[in-house]
Amino acid sequence: MRPAVAASLLAMLIASGRAGAQQYDLRTFSLEQGLPSAAVNAICEDHEGFLWVATDHGLARGQGSHFESFDERQGAPAAEATALLPAITSAEEVVLWTGFRDGSLARWSKGRFTPLDCQPTLPQQPVRALLPGPGHTIWLASRGGGIWQVDTTAAVAADRNTGLPSRRINGLVAHGGTLLAGTDSGLFRWTDGQWSKVNVPLDGRRILSLHADSSGVVLGTNNGYLELDPGLKPLPLSQRVAGQAPLALSHPVVLSIVRGGPHDIWLGTPGGLVHIDQLNGVPRLRTIREANGLGHDLVRCLHRDRSGGIWAGTGFGGISKFTSEAFLYFTERDGLGSRIVSAIHRTPDGLLWLGTQGGGVARYDGHAITTFDTQDGLPSNFITCLSEDMNGHLLVGTAMHGVYRLQQGRFEPFWTTNDLGTQRVHALQRMADGSVLIGTATGLVHRGRKENGTSLEVRSINALLVGPDSLWCATDSGLYVAPLGSPERLTRQPAVPMIAINALARDTQGNLWMGTANHGLMRLRSGKVGSYDRSAGLQSVAVESVLLDAYENLWLGTQQGIHQVELDVLQEQVLSIRAYGPEDGFIGVQSMHNAVMLDADSTLWFGGVRGAIRYDARQVVEDPQEPLIHLTDLQLFYERPDWSPWCAGLGRDGFPNDLELPYNKNHLTFNFTGISLAYPEKVRYRWILEGYDPDWSPITATQRVTYSNIPPGEYTFKVMARNASGIWNEQPVRYSFSIAPPFWRTTSFLAGGGVTLLLGFAGFIRLRERNQRRERERLERMVRIRTSQLAEEKERSEDLLLNILPASTAEELKQKGSAEAHRYESCTVLFSDFKGFTGFSSLMDSDTLVSELDHYFRLFDELCDEHGLEKIKTIGDAYMCAAGIPEPKATHARDAVLMGLGMIKAVERSNAERRERGMTEWPIRIGIHTGPVVAGVVGRKKFAYDIWGDTVNLASRMESAGEVGRLNISGATYAQVMDLVDVIPRGPIKVKGKGELHMYFVTGLKGAEHRV
Repeated sequence: MRPAVAASLLAMLIASGRAGAQQYDLRTFSLEQGLPSAAVNAICEDHEGFLWVATDHGLARGQGSHFESFDERQGAPAAEATALLPAITSAEEVVLWTGFRDGSLARWSKGRFTPLDCQPTLPQQPVRALLPGPGHTIWLASRGGGIWQVDTTAAVAADRNTGLPSRRINGLVAHGGTLLAGTDSGLFRWTDGQWSKVNVPLDGRRILSLHADSSGVVLGTNNGYLELDPGLKPLPLSQRVAGQAPLALSHPVVLSIVRGGPHDIWLGTPGGLVHIDQLNGVPRLRTIREANGLGHDLVRCLHRDRSGGIWAGTGFGGISKFTSEAFLYFTERDGLGSRIVSAIHRTPDGLLWLGTQGGGVARYDGHAITTFDTQDGLPSNFITCLSEDMNGHLLVGTAMHGVYRLQQGRFEPFWTTNDLGTQRVHALQRMADGSVLIGTATGLVHRGRKENGTSLEVRSINALLVGPDSLWCATDSGLYVAPLGSPERLTRQPAVPMIAINALARDTQGNLWMGTANHGLMRLRSGKVGSYDRSAGLQSVAVESVLLDAYENLWLGTQQGIHQVELDVLQEQVLSIRAYGPEDGFIGVQSMHNAVMLDADSTLWFGGVRGAIRYDARQVVEDPQEPLIHLTDLQLFYERPDWSPWCAGLGRDGFPNDLELPYNKNHLTFNFTGISLAYPEKVRYRWILEGYDPDWSPITATQRVTYSNIPPGEYTFKVMARNASGIWNEQPVRYSFSIAPPFWRTTSFLAGGGVTLLLGFAGFIRLRERNQRRERERLERMVRIRTSQLAEEKERSEDLLLNILPASTAEELKQKGSAEAHRYESCTVLFSDFKGFTGFSSLMDSDTLVSELDHYFRLFDELCDEHGLEKIKTIGDAYMCAAGIPEPKATHARDAVLMGLGMIKAVERSNAERRERGMTEWPIRIGIHTGPVVAGVVGRKKFAYDIWGDTVNLASRMESAGEVGRLNISGATYAQVMDLVDVIPRGPIKVKGKGELHMYFVTGLKGAEHRV
């Protein structure tokens, strides 16, 4: 194709490209964003900039990105709101008049609806329109009830239907100092207290909507629209927006109209949102439907906000906002085989080609998308790059099967090999001589005009760039360069580190820009390398693509969105790096390698994981108006209290006037919003609480700030907002309040306290001296008493300690804080218990049992003291003591035997008394053994003195092997007391776990008269 013809066709395609099925930058708001219903009937802006939406289930107010709903809970007389009219009262109070489907009328003010009960009662027909009238009146048009003029102060309604053949009113507008009404019977004008018909060639059509401005009037009918001049005459064809040949609407019914300019009309139809304008004098018609991103095809109402954005209220899809044509999208909904766009290229014939991952190749001719896949000759639907040969035929690089060329509607092999590992194509570059360079996973292939091509295995080639005299290759191991005439003579650029490089771009100043896999953006300038990473403003260091725009600013496609790198005029300094994401219109955060392109009209194309994006910076709306900033809520301890005890009433915005809070009500939360409907999500804020904050806060998107523990004082909260164009509101919103000090910090209290202090100072000094003297005497007495008590308590505690522990052990414990265990090579252990205790104790109550045991154990304690034995412990009815510890004694065996004989006599005396009283006797058995033991204190709490060793176990065996009323001793013990006692040898007796042991019953002391 000849270049001149191709350029002409390209211009036509670019101009008509908007008529295709691509997605537009439409922001849709429905139930998820706070609307009470997805069925919208009316939209307006109030005088504070808030956007109001009337729906089938109440109203919603928002600042462009989220909404707050209002319904019967705020006093609305009905659910279905159908008409809106913002107004300001004489007291500069912002109000909103709302008409409902049942004909009722209500006023919104200070967070509440107030129904207006008129006399006579308004017709119970849907309110279609509300307009301001003279004084305190408003005009009300209903669909079936005609037109009424309502005095909102006197609540009086007047019928204004004289001259109307039908009371079915579909539209009411103000024009030329009078009113125009659109009805099923035609157009009527209010003149001299009655309606007169305007002669308009409708040809039997019904008027469904009206729009009036200084350019004239536009009528929407059940069969198209009609443009009238300011004198209500049909415009000549040459002056109409559609020109000589009117464009056919996709749906003839026009339900709403908004005019953006002399040659710019928006129509709401049951078949979508229609935009008619002119480009270079040529009329254009575009229909935006659900397929293009609209909330729903049925468009009931339209509104043009102060920034120029168009809001469309739909029947079932909420509201949709069209801001500009800066963004166009191509996704699967538009016919792409896959939403992942991995390559973008425009061939000389003006066709746009999109390569995808899994969906083949898509061709866009300005009207429709055609998809090519394996059925059209492609070996695979996974496309990595696109280019063309010297004849303008499309070249397609695939993920596994080399390069294919499109000829006569089918793809044919252009370059393939038998080695599957070398057929992954990363880059394609056509040379001036018509040859093609192919960057593959294993190296560089040069495909000439005639020869099959030469292969050079260097590294994995990720990108190719042709300079004035050099070829640059981005590889997975650094940057390589070769002379342009000999691309096979590749050498590594030593200044660039051996890292993976994904993309290359070269500006007019000779800077080589490199997007790397893990090191951000790099620049090669005069043999030196500079780098830019997260510290410079990048959201991701994985840069997939690099593109120079018409102004030679850089655009980077990364794993975390699109980045614009703004450079100075000489391309020397990076002025700023700005990140773009979904909130800016760039759908799909992750970009794809090779999927960028600068188009012939200077627009930019980006491919990502959610489709292709066309970005035209010239279409971005610049909002020159400062945002409208408002305080929306004030909370005390995160709640909305009754402010009346602390203020002088509520202002028109519902905030308390002259607020003075007590000192303990000092936890306030301020909510605010800045309204810029062009790009509400880009509004930023800063604030300061004068008297508390040292300086303004950092710029942030936060719309809420809380201050806690505010000290007493005077304060003024200020907040400012900035729109997407960087414009701050000149004057911040202010709110002043005060925190009262506690009564003890008030001036009157401090003055009275000062006088009292002066008068009482002298008396206080004298009283203080007397009190100090008395206190000193009291303390001296208390010290004497406490010292005496402390001595008594110390003595008592030492007695208690000696009662628990041996004296030497207790002293060691007091001195060291712990007592060491000691081994005694020779001591005697006595063990006793009462035979049959379990049986007869079960017949006693607990108090009697404990009392009886206490009686016997007290007798045994006295015998221990008498014979010098150390009581060890009691275990139930068992009593254990030892002789020769803690102080060794040579007579330990004798002392233990005397102790045992004494115990038998004491028990016999007690049993004799019990027999006389007919009580159960307590038969005792006693065993004694002599040998080594280990003694010491165990435990940290409730510590006790105890002994361990085989001697203890054998003493227990002596007891259990004995008889009632007998003292049974071992051979070891008898060996030490044989000269002292008479015994009855028992011979060797088998003991469990010890074999046979010699035992002896002690009958008494030698020479004694009494024998046991």
